Amino acid sequence: MLANIKNDLMYCLNILESLAKIKLYVGQSQDAEEFYHLNEQLNFNATLTLFANIGETVTKLSPELKNKYPYIAWQQVKDFRNKVVHDYIGLDIYIVYNIIIQELPPLTDNILQIIGFELQSQNFDLEEFKVAKNDFYYRHVPFERITYPQKRNPPS
Repeated sequence: MLANIKNDLMYCLNILESLAKIKLYVGQSQDAEEFYHLNEQLNFNATLTLFANIGETVTKLSPELKNKYPYIAWQQVKDFRNKVVHDYIGLDIYIVYNIIIQELPPLTDNILQIIGFELQSQNFDLEEFKVAKNDFYYRHVPFERITYPQKRNPPS
């Protein structure tokens, strides 16, 4: 798919789905060590895979979208993906946990706001968004937190 802001809705939803699953996987863990050992490291390893997915998806976002929202550390997200994929053994569980607890909630909020704004700006397709809301794949996306126009006025 060509890098164009009109194609970025599904990438943003994919990022949100991964962020929501990370939140689910960290569960009620009270600290990094508890999270690391949860389910024989299954949750931790699944989370790293989701971090890799998020970083990969960020590389597919259009330059237009990334330039429009420079307050999001797109390059850091991509760089962390590279760290996860290429230096898995060198990952510090405390840093990973801190990123989950400190960095992911604001990233989630920002992506939700981007989707709402781009729907209102008509850069994202409202019908595509509505279809995604009913798609089982996106069942963890907090759609209820996205403000968007329910109806669009027909062009004059």
